[in-house]
Amino acid sequence: MKNFFHLYHQTSTQLGRELEETEVTFLKWMYERYTVEEISRRKLVENRISR
Repeated sequence: MKNFFHLYHQTSTQLGRELEETEVTFLKWMYERYTVEEISRRKLVENRISR
């Protein structure tokens, strides 16, 4: 995922409409979780490489 705006635009385009507030809230939560997990994954890979 490039960024939240990209995710929002892509989702609304696929649905063919603007997103409802609850959908935007869910997308924000999902993007934040993705970001946290991606950072954790990168740190784990870096730790394995540096050993």
